[in-house]
Amino acid sequence: MTKEIPSLKSLEHFLFEVPLYAPYSLNEEFGHSQLYGWSKQTHEHEIKIDGHCPYCNRQTTFSVSFQQIPLGDARNKIAYRVSNDRMAVLCSRNRFHCIYYFFRIEELVVQKIGQYPSLADIANDEVAIYRKDMERLDAQEFHKAIGLAAHGVGVGSFVYLRRVFERLIERRFEESKDEEGWQDAQFHAARMEDKINLMKEHLPEFLVDNRKIYSILSVGVHALDDKTCLSWFDAMKQSIIIILEDDKKKKDELKRRKIFAGAIANFSPNDAAKS
Repeated sequence: MTKEIPSLKSLEHFLFEVPLYAPYSLNEEFGHSQLYGWSKQTHEHEIKIDGHCPYCNRQTTFSVSFQQIPLGDARNKIAYRVSNDRMAVLCSRNRFHCIYYFFRIEELVVQKIGQYPSLADIANDEVAIYRKDMERLDAQEFHKAIGLAAHGVGVGSFVYLRRVFERLIERRFEESKDEEGWQDAQFHAARMEDKINLMKEHLPEFLVDNRKIYSILSVGVHALDDKTCLSWFDAMKQSIIIILEDDKKKKDELKRRKIFAGAIANFSPNDAAKS
């Protein structure tokens, strides 16, 4: 049975999410306009796309610089084209901030065969702001998950995301077990669903409402292939980021409450009168 080749969603998807050598099918109009900057109507086509600039370290708008192909060249018949081509995207904030891409096209099937900076470098730079507040091991394994996904290893990326998720739950248990009177044996024997229910008052709201994240990661590790895991990776990565953001906010809030509750508990009328 011939393996079905997925259709390319967009140029942004191709440049900023698709790993090297993953094949995607094109239709003729999309290939002409998106990969070669040529419009049948105007014979020209300027494309703007949004993505993360690893040099500015922020989201920006890029303009696409195409390899110039003479319009009279028979190779412009993209349905029959077999070639290795190049493309650059230029940051609107600084034209010297360029990301370079190399791709192969063969009869309306395109593969990205090279890029600089690498997809892993760009993706990890994009989430660096979140990793700085993570535990060291979590930051390392979150970095590994993104790197593996960038190289097309979907199952392995899910393994590391699931480990990050599990440790977040375990740390919150350790922080709260004495206060709540929870027992270690009860916690470690429970399913993840039950652990989250047990600690829902101590966990980020997004995690509690979307506890299915762990089930998706587990199914990915045990039953799905790399391609399917990769199709879900961005949703899982962004979910972990939201959980980390919410977790930091919750921890900061609990810390403030503890400080002010302590100050109020230590209030003394005599001390107030002296002041």
